[in-house]
Amino acid sequence: MDKIIVCTYDKKLIPEKKTPEAVCWDLKISENLEIEPNWLKIISTWIKTYLPFWWQAKVFARSSLPVKFGLMLANSTAVIDSDYRWEYFIQLYNFTKETLKFEKYTRLTQMEFLPYYIESWKFGTNYIPELEFIVDKKLYNNFEKKFSSIRWTWKFGSTGK
Repeated sequence: MDKIIVCTYDKKLIPEKKTPEAVCWDLKISENLEIEPNWLKIISTWIKTYLPFWWQAKVFARSSLPVKFGLMLANSTAVIDSDYRWEYFIQLYNFTKETLKFEKYTRLTQMEFLPYYIESWKFGTNYIPELEFIVDKKLYNNFEKKFSSIRWTWKFGSTGK
């Protein structure tokens, strides 16, 4: 398959770009959220992807995350391999002295799709896959079966299982 598929069960969770020249797609949180001071919280975006071989996704903090919200991504940048099929989780750390509260659908992180280095590619690639967003609860719940992978697919450190 030569397309990137982004699947969710909730139309409001579809990643979005707010301007035509934005590099990344904003990800939204899937639930109301409360994070205590000096606390790490892992939450799901309820996003799953199929990425063609030689493609990856990276999840970054939005630029306003530390200044506006007092949060940081605990792992700095999340790297999503092309064979990862489970939901995207983000690790948020509250470095303030206040309990922080966020409403469902708040945009806190952003993702980018890009190729990764392959030795046989001498000068990179001009291959750009099509991007498709799908809102389908049945597909979301069976995503790992529909887009199977040899990788054990669950959260952090899953390549070590």
